[in-house]
Amino acid sequence: MEKNEYLLLNRIYQDCEIGMQSINKVLKKIKDENLKKQFEKQYDMYEKVFNRVDAIAMSNNKEVKENGFFKKFKQTAMIYISLWTDNSARHIVEMMIQGTVMGIVDTIKAGKDLKPKDENLKLLHADFLKIQEDFYEKLKKQLAKV
Repeated sequence: MEKNEYLLLNRIYQDCEIGMQSINKVLKKIKDENLKKQFEKQYDMYEKVFNRVDAIAMSNNKEVKENGFFKKFKQTAMIYISLWTDNSARHIVEMMIQGTVMGIVDTIKAGKDLKPKDENLKLLHADFLKIQEDFYEKLKKQLAKV
C-alpha cells in the first residue's frame, strides 16, 4: 500500500469515527422517533465503512489511527455547547447538515489530493462519499419537516 493510499484510508477511518461520535452525542437529545431512526441508520452506514477500512488496513498490515484527543475533545465540546443553547430537532438537523457537508468536502479533497490506485480503496472512497451525500439529502428533507 502506497503512502497516499494509507493516508486516504486513515482519513476515511477518522471521518467515520467523528461521524459516529457526533451521532452518538445527538441521539441522546432527539425525541422524534423517525429522526432518531434516520440517525441510527446513518451510524450503521458509518460503522460498515469503518469496518471495511479496518479490513483493508489489516490485509495490508497497516494500523489506522484514531483521531487525537484534542480533535475529539473539540468536537465533543462544540456539540455540547451547541446543544446547550438549543436542543431542538431543527437545530440538531442543522448541526448535522453542517458536519456532513464538512465531511463531504473533506472526502472529495482527500480523494483528489491522495489519488488512490488500489481498486478496493477507490471503491471504498466512492462508497463513503455516496453515503455522506445520501445522508445530506435525507437531512435536507428532514429540515423541511422540523
